[in-house]
Amino acid sequence: MAKLSSHGTEIGRIVYTTKIDAYFEDGKVLRNAGFGWKLRAKVKDGHSIYNAYTTAIEKQKAFLASHPFLAAYRKKLHNLAGIGKAWKLHTAVSMMPQDPDGVWSETCDGYGDNVSADIDDVSKLCTLYELAVKESAELRASKTTAEA
Repeated sequence: MAKLSSHGTEIGRIVYTTKIDAYFEDGKVLRNAGFGWKLRAKVKDGHSIYNAYTTAIEKQKAFLASHPFLAAYRKKLHNLAGIGKAWKLHTAVSMMPQDPDGVWSETCDGYGDNVSADIDDVSKLCTLYELAVKESAELRASKTTAEA
């Protein structure tokens, strides 16, 4: 497990659906996917960590701008669960998006490591997930059609 403080000054973080990447001045990128910080990447010699971070931020902004339902889903997911539990909630939602009761039961009423959310919040999250999946499929189909 990596220590954040041993890498010097943090440049910034990028938050994804179930993970966070932290960029550091020493050229290293650490990732936390809910199980602690681990080394994800190193910037090659001759390249700038600042440019890598800026490029990653711009890519994410452009992606989320073209996927508004995914952006709304991520926001709701992160409001309900921190990064340590987001993976659990996201996995349950992706496995059974049409069964919010089942998602709630698995993630909020289990034996341990529960998410604090009520059934209405989980139901809204499932709806946003289904909209995001539909949105993604439509964008892929339109891209395929445009390329043909």
